[in-house]
Amino acid sequence: MKRLTAFFALLTTACTGSNYVTFSGPTQGTTYNIVVNNPTPETEKKIDTIFAEIDQTFSIFNPQSLTSRINRGETDATTPLFEECFALAKRVHKQTGGYFDSTVAPLVNAWGFGSEASQEIPCVECIMEHVGMDKVRIEGGRLIKEHRRVQLDFGSIAKGFSVDRLAEMLDGDGISDYMVWVGGEVRARGVNESGRPWRFGINEPTLGFSNDYGAVVSFEKGGGSGRKSRNVSHELRALATSGNYRNWFVDGSGRTRVHTIDPLTGYPVQGQILSVSIVSAECALADAWATGVMASGSLEKAVAMLERAASAAAANDTPPIEYYIIYGAPENSTSPENPESTATKTIHSPGFPLIEKP
Repeated sequence: MKRLTAFFALLTTACTGSNYVTFSGPTQGTTYNIVVNNPTPETEKKIDTIFAEIDQTFSIFNPQSLTSRINRGETDATTPLFEECFALAKRVHKQTGGYFDSTVAPLVNAWGFGSEASQEIPCVECIMEHVGMDKVRIEGGRLIKEHRRVQLDFGSIAKGFSVDRLAEMLDGDGISDYMVWVGGEVRARGVNESGRPWRFGINEPTLGFSNDYGAVVSFEKGGGSGRKSRNVSHELRALATSGNYRNWFVDGSGRTRVHTIDPLTGYPVQGQILSVSIVSAECALADAWATGVMASGSLEKAVAMLERAASAAAANDTPPIEYYIIYGAPENSTSPENPESTATKTIHSPGFPLIEKP
């Protein structure tokens, strides 16, 4: 579940000449909050249009969406929006060594999560035959599946992708102060109504919902800190968090099953990592990376993967990936028998824009 990043205590004393307006409502099975300084008369209509386009393209809960129709084999025709998200999913899949994978929906459903959930232990080997981003590609505006049962689910990137589309719309309208929040994924620019940098809390891993923050992220005016980049468009403005401790069940054998699936093995992740927060220039990138790192399970493996990505970003002048990981002993990770465990530790990259840490 991705509702792990919360914004708080931002709007107090108004700046001279400011007119901060909040737009909010339901979307993608969650909610959105968008705070904009001096919106245009068309801002609300444009927000609605973007959400409608995202739903019609990616929602697996909308039977008439393009993704749903592709999954049922009713069409193979793609659109530019679909291709943009698909290309990013493919790129992060490669960068994470396969740990981010938008074809895991059959596994998610088989393990008791997703839109067609079942809590029986599945035949993993059978399902793995049609799981893998290497089994699907786009050629000439057509989606080609190597196996007809390959299913796409962009749920681990769509909210971040939505945030980016909304932020780009606001940028294009010349709006310099805003915050876009969709189901825990967020991107911000400029300052809040009090004239201060936007701040966001990272929740402590606890079973159930909590407003306890283990760390606070601040996006400085102009985009935050982060490792040096020559490209101003790479300023750190987006934050996404992924975790396992709020979506799990105990199967018939008494074993805890969490909703993050390792796409390389087909089994739910059992590891040290409790939550992963990623900060980058793009929210879709942060969203996908947070999921991929969470799926790796191993702290050592995750940090090595992230540091390789940081080196590649610096060499190629592409958006940096900054991370903040909360971890603990595997037996404390998501165990309902020990819900109050505080045996957690943190590790973060040098450029992660913390202003407070445990």
